[in-house]
Amino acid sequence: MKRKNLMSVLLILILVSLFLLFPIINAQQLEGTQQTQWSRSTWLYLPAVEGNNSGAVINTTVTLSYPGTGQVTVQSNGQVQSSTQYSMEMAYIVAMLYAGLNYNNYNLKVFINASGSISGPSGSFGVMLATYGLATGINTSILHDYAITGAVSPSGLSGPIGGLSQKCSAASSKNLTLAFPVGNLASSGVSNCKKFLPVPGIIFASNEIYKTSPYNIEINVSKDEEFELAMKNSSNQFINQTNKILKEVNSTISTLSNQTLFILNLEQIINYSKNNINLAKETINKDPYASASYAFTAYYYALTANYTIWLYNISLSRSNYLSTFVNNVTQSIINDANKLESKLINNSNLNTLYSQELMATAFSRIADTIYSAQYTQSISSSISNSSLITIAQNMAYSQARLESALSWAQAAILSNKTPPFISQGLISSTASAASTYTTAAVNYANSLIDYYVAQYTSIGDIADAQILSAMKSDLNYLLSSANNLLSKGYYTAAIGVYEDALQNSLSIIFIITGTNYPFVTNQYATELQSEFNLISSELASRGLQSSIDNSYMNYAKQIMNSDPESALSIMETAVVDSIIWYIGELSFNNANSVNYITIVSSNNAINYGMYIIYLAVGISLGAFIAILYVSRTYKKLYS
Repeated sequence: MKRKNLMSVLLILILVSLFLLFPIINAQQLEGTQQTQWSRSTWLYLPAVEGNNSGAVINTTVTLSYPGTGQVTVQSNGQVQSSTQYSMEMAYIVAMLYAGLNYNNYNLKVFINASGSISGPSGSFGVMLATYGLATGINTSILHDYAITGAVSPSGLSGPIGGLSQKCSAASSKNLTLAFPVGNLASSGVSNCKKFLPVPGIIFASNEIYKTSPYNIEINVSKDEEFELAMKNSSNQFINQTNKILKEVNSTISTLSNQTLFILNLEQIINYSKNNINLAKETINKDPYASASYAFTAYYYALTANYTIWLYNISLSRSNYLSTFVNNVTQSIINDANKLESKLINNSNLNTLYSQELMATAFSRIADTIYSAQYTQSISSSISNSSLITIAQNMAYSQARLESALSWAQAAILSNKTPPFISQGLISSTASAASTYTTAAVNYANSLIDYYVAQYTSIGDIADAQILSAMKSDLNYLLSSANNLLSKGYYTAAIGVYEDALQNSLSIIFIITGTNYPFVTNQYATELQSEFNLISSELASRGLQSSIDNSYMNYAKQIMNSDPESALSIMETAVVDSIIWYIGELSFNNANSVNYITIVSSNNAINYGMYIIYLAVGISLGAFIAILYVSRTYKKLYS
């Protein structure tokens, strides 16, 4: 009797379970067939300067779609030049990374409703802001009150543009507020604007235009004792080397005669070196990285003075040998750099974030050494007495950069026990993601070089056109070298060379202007600090926090008043370096908005509602049957 009742209970439970599971199974089938592809569009006004030198505002449509492959399509009623195409690709990547999404999973289409040739990067910041709104679900209709101009940088800054006067007039004629780069604030064209908003970058623009809530993120990262020890050692080494060179320079400078202006220039360089030695000594205990940076700068100035004297003496006796001498010295530096790179590749199997960042920086310095030396070789054929100091500066920079690489490598080895520990998967993912990001930046920079070369050539400035062309060749060399390292599985080295290619691209993409105005400098510095804090907090939330880029930021603040242009460049480098690891992490974990956003058609929504009702009825009916059976069984057993 008991066995029969037990079998009956099991049979009813199975039937009830099937009844309950049926709607759940169907709901899962629905989830597999629901609409997982979507498209969102918005439009905005982009101000432009037309062929007749008059201003206009152009209606531009931006469409973000999922799924995708990271493709960016830019179309118009005319022809879109490469400088516009590549600036839009950079805009897309920047928008998606600040939205926390993997840009490889989406596509972007931009339609510029204009005829004729479309060139230049000034529309990229507006498209970046529109894409960011679409990616995050912000209401983008507010953009219709603005005309937005600015050349987006890889970190999200709004870089200076041309034709501000015409763009102000065009925006005012439509009663629009012109959002333009804060670097253009000193331009005389601002007076033509009825309503305007100077913008430093994406964080400021999001707060002021989209009215998003401002945040206050403070990053407190514990110091790495091994890193600080390595920086102290580096500082002391550079100080000692600098003192030796200055002693040699002082003994030689007295032999120069009838060169008053030349000697005055040398003495100024020597004073720069001595001042930086003093700063290095003052900061060596409280901020070792800043101390090492000051000592490096002192060494660079001392080498510059020394190389200048060598070049001057050669020009007096064997002027036809100058180019050969420069090429011999720089080639020797390149050979030493290649040897050091090969040596470090065999010792770069490191497994902490600190050590990876430090070793990547060493490879970055090596790449920068070769980049600078090759650039010097490319311009050495036209050396004159007026360019001796410039050539000497390039030679000194290459030599100092190479020696700093060894310091970073030593710091990496010392820091290989400092957490957080990271996987080889994250390292390889970061290298691959850095490839895409850097390729976009280099393409962007190269397109701008072509754009500027055409302008210089049109006015007969062949010398500057040739210098820019040499920079393009060297950028392509860096990118090719990084890709070669990546293909061989030398991920740390690849990351470092990509970082250097990015840093050199920045000098072309984001041309800093207006730094003689404290307001402009402070606006860009505040924006970069906000960008850095945001990216760093995202990394920290994933267990990837490091004090290295934070050291860059602190050093930049120390030199902001004396050298604002270099300070802002260092800050943007810190942001971009952090972005590389951030996009690596996004790629490694395949960040995808489908995890957060599900768009369901109305028919499926009705089906979901029916299944929910069915499920509720099923649960209630199943529970009722179970209770009824148990009640009856209880009565039979105990009545």
